[in-house]
Amino acid sequence: MSFGGLYISISGLQATKTSLNTISHNISNANNPYYVRQSALHKDNYYKTDGRFQTGTGVSVSQIKQVRDEFLDKKLRRELASFGYHYGKSGTLEDIEGVFNEISNSGLQKIMDGFWDNWNELYKDSESLTMRGLVHESAVAFTETVNHISTQLNNIQQNLNKEILNKVDEINGILNQVAKLNDKIKAVEGQGSNINANDFRDERNGLLDRLAQLIPVNIHENRFGESIISLKGRDLVSGSYVNGIDIKNNPENGLAEIYWKNTNEKMELNSGELAGLIDVRDKSIVNYKERVDTLVKSIAEAINELHKKGHDLQGKGGEDFFKDIDSAGTIKVNPDLSDYNKIAVSTQNDATGNGDIAKQIYELRETLKIYDMNPDEYYKDIVLSLGIEREESRNIVNSQGFLIVSIDEKRQSISAVSLDEEMSDMIKFQHAYTANSRVINTIDEMIDTIVNRLGIVGR
Repeated sequence: MSFGGLYISISGLQATKTSLNTISHNISNANNPYYVRQSALHKDNYYKTDGRFQTGTGVSVSQIKQVRDEFLDKKLRRELASFGYHYGKSGTLEDIEGVFNEISNSGLQKIMDGFWDNWNELYKDSESLTMRGLVHESAVAFTETVNHISTQLNNIQQNLNKEILNKVDEINGILNQVAKLNDKIKAVEGQGSNINANDFRDERNGLLDRLAQLIPVNIHENRFGESIISLKGRDLVSGSYVNGIDIKNNPENGLAEIYWKNTNEKMELNSGELAGLIDVRDKSIVNYKERVDTLVKSIAEAINELHKKGHDLQGKGGEDFFKDIDSAGTIKVNPDLSDYNKIAVSTQNDATGNGDIAKQIYELRETLKIYDMNPDEYYKDIVLSLGIEREESRNIVNSQGFLIVSIDEKRQSISAVSLDEEMSDMIKFQHAYTANSRVINTIDEMIDTIVNRLGIVGR
């Protein structure tokens, strides 16, 4: 046994120690969701040639490699963008459904039912102050309900605007963090081909997964190990360079709009959580607000026209029943009609009169047409459209969620830490470490015998 055997055993000792340290690192990160299992790869050291013979010089660790499938990472991130879009939409659309509150007795449809029915009852007893009071109070309930709906929709829109600002801040923060990690990874891995900045890579991959859910980015890695992040062909991150998202407020409505940084060009997104929030804020809510405004204005204009043709209990001509009718948020009952005598429902200008105007107003429930639908049908179409839009987004969230879980489970089966496997590897390398230690001890004893005892016999 030569000194070469000692060197071989020492290299084995160092290699197994590195493997044991790697296993220990794996076990300590078993509960880290972004951690990727690492493995120390062993390789033969160079061989020494002596004539026709070759002599091995031991083993070394070529690199500590992450056990991952990059294809699954890319596939997951593609699906996250679609999931994020509908996840952003579905939650807010559910809030909008709550505003209309049609599953309770306080929804607008129930209020309109009482409103129309009271006009019909007033037709039957047009001189009754009690019935006039009921008409007035049901009209107040109608205006307060649509006022509330409009206010709540505005509040949701403003809350979405704040959330959009928060998401943009989060995106820009992630981009800057990725750029800093790019620098760290490049610096560490630039020290040698067998050195990997695995923990920095894990941190970066967690950020990239989150970013892919927020906006539909394309991600690839350059030869220096840096992540290049692009959107619609433009780089957001390239090495340490960051080109984030700018925010500018729309002067007409005060809402935030996203722009490419340092340009006047708006950024158009069609997937990702940020796009979902923007679409609900700028399209869905605006659509439902406009449709409610159309419903309210159509009813108010038709009732005002008929009410002005009538006469009150004093024989005077009628006036507008509703005021400020341009939107659901401003409409109110004419304050003068708090004197119930001034509700004009008679076609005759005498004190007794009749209730023919009240009858005509009640009949508006069927005769008034809003895009070929009566008021009840038009309102039900609003609620139905909202329900369909919300259900569509929720179904996609569920289906995309199952797909993402399936992909992630495959990814985890490859990359996640298995304590059973780690313990098995630990035992294997512990035995290898012990074996190398024994070889070193044996060689040490042999050398001691040669140096200290050889040739002293017979002295």
